[in-house]
Amino acid sequence: MTATPIRVDLAGPARPWKRFWRSTGFSPAELLLEPEMQQALAHLGAVPNRGIEYLRVHYMLDLVKADRLGAYDWTLLDQALDAIVSHRLKPFFELMGNPGKLYTDLNQDTQVRHWRDLVEALARRCVERYGAEEVRSWYFETWNEPDIWWKLGGETGFNNYYDACSEGLKAVDPALRLGGPGVARRVPPIFRSFLAHCDAGTNYFTGETGVRLDFISVHEKGAVKHPEDLTPNTVGICRHEMEAVSYIREHHPRFAVLPFINDECDPQIGWEHYHSWHAMPYFAGLIAKVIDQHQRLLVEAEGVDYDILSNDNGFLGRWGQRTHLAFFGARQFDAAQRDWVTDLAALADRRANPEPFDYVKKPGLTVMELLALLGDRRVDAPGALDPDRTGLGVMATPTADGGTVLLYNSVDRLWRSGVSPVALEVAGLAPGRYALGIFEIAQDKGDPFSVWEAQAAATQTHADQLAALSTPNAAQLAAMRQAQEPALTVREVEIGADGRLRLDLELLLPSVALVVLARDDAGREAAPATNIRVQRDRGLNGPNQLLFWDPPAGEGVRLFDVLWSAAETGPFEAVNPVRLLSSAYLHAADRGFYRIRTTDLAGRELSVSQTVAAG
Repeated sequence: MTATPIRVDLAGPARPWKRFWRSTGFSPAELLLEPEMQQALAHLGAVPNRGIEYLRVHYMLDLVKADRLGAYDWTLLDQALDAIVSHRLKPFFELMGNPGKLYTDLNQDTQVRHWRDLVEALARRCVERYGAEEVRSWYFETWNEPDIWWKLGGETGFNNYYDACSEGLKAVDPALRLGGPGVARRVPPIFRSFLAHCDAGTNYFTGETGVRLDFISVHEKGAVKHPEDLTPNTVGICRHEMEAVSYIREHHPRFAVLPFINDECDPQIGWEHYHSWHAMPYFAGLIAKVIDQHQRLLVEAEGVDYDILSNDNGFLGRWGQRTHLAFFGARQFDAAQRDWVTDLAALADRRANPEPFDYVKKPGLTVMELLALLGDRRVDAPGALDPDRTGLGVMATPTADGGTVLLYNSVDRLWRSGVSPVALEVAGLAPGRYALGIFEIAQDKGDPFSVWEAQAAATQTHADQLAALSTPNAAQLAAMRQAQEPALTVREVEIGADGRLRLDLELLLPSVALVVLARDDAGREAAPATNIRVQRDRGLNGPNQLLFWDPPAGEGVRLFDVLWSAAETGPFEAVNPVRLLSSAYLHAADRGFYRIRTTDLAGRELSVSQTVAAG
């Protein structure tokens, strides 16, 4: 088979590249208070370079207790926001929910004014707790999918609600950004009436013409909700988003320059349906391709100011559900997440006496780690690539010490397989010695689902198979967690005077490969990891210690080892079987002491943190 030539010139013309894919979401907000979600947040917030930065959660305001309008108990909402912010995440705050179920119709003047006061009180509380600069970095958005879920007064009531949200935020800080409407259907009536109101309608409170609008959001997905595996149409997502963009440009041209957001860009509607490909490298390849398509087809071809491409992968679920992590444990979350409500009355007991559980990362999360290593400028890869037809695509970025080239091999059609030989040439490198690292997600590489299947197949009895599938033992969990990290090979290469490197690669279908070139500069140093937190959880096989730390600032690939000792004075040994990209690690231990070692791509030690004790 003839290899496909791909040439990347890291010294060529480069365009700014916004990291618009840095968000995820789930429902309901009560899950933020549960031990299982606390551990999940650590994995999300640990993705390098804030590769997942925003968390969009439905019904946040249902955490506000009230027995009359104007009198609110913020305790649970405070705890939920603390959980988000403490894990280096930021709220993409839907102003959604109904404290005490007191609001019935936002066409009523009293209720509209109370809603404005509610939003003002919320914003003031957030600024007081987290600071104005932090809250200005958040997004505030309208009620989720108002074309389906808005029940408080039709289109007029929704416009009144938006005016109340706008004025409430503005009373605290005019720089707090607000937008919407996050509709589910394609250019529905409430989307059109909302834009018309913001453009030329009358502000309910000020009487001014038009209402501020800081961004416009929609939802477009690749296939309808269905229990069967439906092939997603990824190009169709972009095409359908352009229908909304074209409507805005034609009917409200002054809004055409606003940031555009798809904050539920999922391959198929319905997180809860079981599709095995959610656990496989197929999903990783699909995520990379969708991001590349949005950059090429909307940002570059259509001039769209694409701000956020989010998803609903933040739910808690099993291998086949659309989640970042595979959950192992007896507790069931399906009904709570599907019906958007949990039993708050029993929350205190669940937090005091949590059930045992464990997680394994899926390729859909691991690919976010690789995407986070791309730089903020993109160079072209000229040639005959046609990724929307063949599935073979590339995203290349120069970095301060070399460059990163992400290759994906992904077609929409499920269960397609094969291999694509690639002749990669990287030009524009300064002469000298480099560390060349190749991270891979493919079958049997960064593929814990295959390990899980093999574990069950290797047992002798039906009972042992069921146990391996539902309650894996410590050795089985350790094997899956070793496989959850992307496969990494590293070697040294010498770049000559021509500044070129040639690599022959074979990309499985589906797969993702990240090629990293880092200049080998002797004496490189990095500050140690800081703010190391150790949280004790009940695992299936005994105590787990979840470590979460702040990585050292600076450019370049940083990898981590978790060092453990039974005694505070050592000796310390690495307990992670492979080096880590993310700054979180789950260690099956009851007690002990930890340090975090930071290394460069080549494996050289850059720093070691201070010692912390297990919780």
